[in-house]
Amino acid sequence: MKTVYEQDRQKGVGWRRVLQYIQLRKVSILCALTFFILAFFLAQVVLFEASVPFFLPILALVSIRFPRFLLWTLGGAFLGSITLGFGQVVIHAIQAIFFPLHGKKIFRKIPISLFVFLDVICIQIIWQLISYGGEIPGFVWMAIAYEGILSLFMTIFLFQLFPPLPELIHKQWTMERLGAGLLVGALVLTGMSSFIFGYVSIPLMLVQLVIAFSAAVGGVQLATVVAVLSGTILSISKLSFSGMIAVYAVTGFLAGLHKPFGRLWQAFSMLGATFFFILYDSTLPLDSVYIGSLVAASLVFFVIPSSWIKYSKEQLFPDTSKLLLRRQKWMTEKVNHQLQEFHHFVDFITRFISERFEPKVSVEKEQHVPFSICQSCYQFDRCWGERSNGIPSLIEQWQSQPSKSRTIIEKNIQYKCLKPVQIVKELTEREAKGQLNNQLQHGKKMLAFKLRDMGNHMSNIISELEENITLYTSHEEEVKQKFAQCSIPFFQVDVLEVAVGKMEVVCCLPIESKVKMVGERLILPILYDLWKEPFEITSMKEMHHPYEHIQMTCKSSVRFHVSHDVYTSSIRNTIYSGDAYAVFPLHPGLMAVILSDGMGNNVEAHRESRRVMQFMRECLNKKMDPETTMHTLHYMMSLQDDTDSYATVDLALIDMQKGELWSWKAGSMSTYLIRGNDMRKIESQHVPFGFLPTFSIEARKIDIKDGDSILMLSDGVFSSDVSIEKQELYYREILQNPSMNAERFVKLLEEKYSLPGDDRTVIFMKVSHIIPNWSIFSPRQTAKNEEKMVQ
Repeated sequence: MKTVYEQDRQKGVGWRRVLQYIQLRKVSILCALTFFILAFFLAQVVLFEASVPFFLPILALVSIRFPRFLLWTLGGAFLGSITLGFGQVVIHAIQAIFFPLHGKKIFRKIPISLFVFLDVICIQIIWQLISYGGEIPGFVWMAIAYEGILSLFMTIFLFQLFPPLPELIHKQWTMERLGAGLLVGALVLTGMSSFIFGYVSIPLMLVQLVIAFSAAVGGVQLATVVAVLSGTILSISKLSFSGMIAVYAVTGFLAGLHKPFGRLWQAFSMLGATFFFILYDSTLPLDSVYIGSLVAASLVFFVIPSSWIKYSKEQLFPDTSKLLLRRQKWMTEKVNHQLQEFHHFVDFITRFISERFEPKVSVEKEQHVPFSICQSCYQFDRCWGERSNGIPSLIEQWQSQPSKSRTIIEKNIQYKCLKPVQIVKELTEREAKGQLNNQLQHGKKMLAFKLRDMGNHMSNIISELEENITLYTSHEEEVKQKFAQCSIPFFQVDVLEVAVGKMEVVCCLPIESKVKMVGERLILPILYDLWKEPFEITSMKEMHHPYEHIQMTCKSSVRFHVSHDVYTSSIRNTIYSGDAYAVFPLHPGLMAVILSDGMGNNVEAHRESRRVMQFMRECLNKKMDPETTMHTLHYMMSLQDDTDSYATVDLALIDMQKGELWSWKAGSMSTYLIRGNDMRKIESQHVPFGFLPTFSIEARKIDIKDGDSILMLSDGVFSSDVSIEKQELYYREILQNPSMNAERFVKLLEEKYSLPGDDRTVIFMKVSHIIPNWSIFSPRQTAKNEEKMVQ
């Protein structure tokens, strides 16, 4: 047997569970009770002693916006109809049966308020024709017209008062919505006219309480409007005592006028207005019930928490000064941050360029007037004729050789030419003109790219300033419009982050909808269509606060994972290596890989490759376009003296969202992509940075897949004794091993070939596909199905 303590403990646990259940679903319970009570009283409201127009409007509202509470609404509505008689129940039932026709394709374009009007009119005409045997009296026709018009306006007011669930709880109250609420509330009170307990009438007490509360919130203006509207509705419903409108108007006016003096003076002023009209007009129904209801309303008004009044005041009359200050502060900080970033970037570019314009040795070169020395020479035919003595070939050799190797060629020209000094000068001038022309063309292109990027940067700043000050509002509206076009039911959409690769969207969907299927097949494609970025569902939670819904979180999807392994060594086993590399993410869905090889193995080559790496990384992190970055660096390194210090650059951007590899090369070795037994090669078609015969740098794109291996390497890994084709075949053979890494790759090459004494760097990357755990499809299931179909 259980002890009394155990029994009490079990009872406590049971009550605790009930309280937790009510706490979690308090919004749903409150909505169900609200629509039940509202439908009960609206269904029995009688206006002009004949019209009962408010059953179908409340049914239309709940059917379209709150279908979960339809049974509660129907129950309350038919209970209210029973108080008016069996005939009214039948009329309301027929109206409810014909209302679903609005969902059909033929009637879907008709506004809901107009469809309610037609439904009420048609059913009433048919019913009255049967009741009166085909001859309807004129006053009945008038009552039918009143009922149709009232139902039309009531539908408009109800839809204005009750927006969808998220807006119903969070949306700020407007004057239009407040007016609709007062009108609906006054009509509900007319259906409660029979609720009188002793000297207290429930509808009269609620009206006086609303007037006092309005006076405390909005003062004279709001209290007078509420009082006049309430008095008008109550007077029309009884078709008499129109003088009560003045009573309510003066009561609201005096209550609002005494707002600065406190609640006690407000209550006394309302009582004073009542006693004044008792003495002024004895025919008004200001009896003991009215006074008792007014006193009860005053007592209830005294116990209303001040926080309720303060909250209502903030909703109706918000203080926008603080909000404007916060918005101004946010805008100032954001603009300052953007401008500081831009200033730092421009300062970095300026310092980098200024270093290039400081020559190590200043040499002044004289400019000479060009002349045709060979055409004026009497030995022209001997040098340039059919039996040439080799002058043209010597000139070609001079032009193709670097400046340090031209001494022997110039001596050979001196032995065969009468005026060798003038020829060498003319060749030097032609070379200088060609280089200047190339630099001019490339400089124009580089500056064009720079201006384009600066213009894009400033355009982004201006567009952010021109958008709404509240962040992400435009993005949320775009998503909502797409959901509405695709008929996706939703409560709320919040865009929490719009940065590339970090986008996050939260959607609140009804519990009844097939959330997982809708999310994968409809919502994710919509988000991709809006931002051209793949998304994945990271979480789905069933929430009960503030209302029951499914909270779906969608984030930017990184479909691929790239793991990398690096092996690097210097020729003398020192830290001064001419190779430099960097592997870093630009955002979660984009990874940058840079490999630079400076010309030589000394400290200067090490510094040059490091400077190239620093510049590339800084520019990419500052969101400069990769093509602009390559052109800028190419141009900057060409502004140097005759030390012949060049550097190769191999830049690869791996888009792990779309599965793409973008490659920019300047004099670097080929990049290899191994997929199964196949190997694809991206070759360099451009010269190293600093050597400027051309000014064109192009990008190559290759799609990557699961299981691909990407290999980037420097020239120290290649052997000069074996052809590159044979070495590449060996690459493909050894890279089939799934356990291959960069160090093992280099060791195998050292064992197979005699590698040159040079710096070596190998970056080995492996691509794998990320399968999200939210997917309702799996590759294994698909493979099994395909096998069955093939058999």
